[in-house]
Amino acid sequence: MNSVLGTGFRYQCRAKLPTGEVIEWEDNNLLPQDSVDHIARLILATTSPIGSWYVGIFEGNYTPTADTSAGDLAGAVGECTAYSAANRPAWAGTYDNVSDINNTVSRAVFTMTSDKRVYGAFIVSSSVKGGGSGVLLSIARFTVPRDLPAGTEFAVTAGIALVPTT
Repeated sequence: MNSVLGTGFRYQCRAKLPTGEVIEWEDNNLLPQDSVDHIARLILATTSPIGSWYVGIFEGNYTPTADTSAGDLAGAVGECTAYSAANRPAWAGTYDNVSDINNTVSRAVFTMTSDKRVYGAFIVSSSVKGGGSGVLLSIARFTVPRDLPAGTEFAVTAGIALVPTT
């Protein structure tokens, strides 16, 4: 059976270092079981839609599994909280009326306050920076960890393509 969700979310990242150098890369994600369960419940109309989603980044040398949940973010995943915003930035997704849902119009931006090696990013339903509650919609470990010095402006665009199946 083919998946209407394709390969899940893809993360397009752009780091503007304090030196002015810009580094860009793209990685795909894992849809954890919490995400699959939430989507199934939406289709079956047994749960309410979540009105807001938020992007976070992690500094733990962690490899996500299907069992990874929002409860793991502060501990095992090692959410990075070394950025200037008081809360996780919003994932303000829009739909192109064809197949893509993404936050290209309003990227999630992190201004780093200390030097960090970042291993990945995620989308969760809680805005609480360093929090461990909510629905974990997506989590991606970057192919290569990225060193982000203090002062780096790190922007994350995350999106999913809904793929028609035959």
